[in-house]
Amino acid sequence: MKTEETRSCLQQAPSALAFEGRELCAGCDAPIADRFLLRVNERSWHESCVKCAVCLQALSGTCYCRNRQLYCKHDYEK
Repeated sequence: MKTEETRSCLQQAPSALAFEGRELCAGCDAPIADRFLLRVNERSWHESCVKCAVCLQALSGTCYCRNRQLYCKHDYEK
C-alpha cells in the first residue's frame, strides 16, 4: 500500500528560538538565524534547503515526504 504525504512547503513560522541558536535546519543541520523559518513535516528548514532529494529542484507550494526526505511530485512518483 502506497501512502502519500503532501505538506505545504510555504508554512512560515516566526523563529524566536533561532535567535537563541536552538532551531537547526533539517536539511543542513545549521542554525536558522533568519527572521522566519519554514516548517515542513514538523521540522524546521532554511528556505534554500527545501529542495527535492533527487533532482535538487527548489520546492514551493507543495512537496512530498517519504522517510523524512522531501521530493518533487515527479521524483516522488518514481
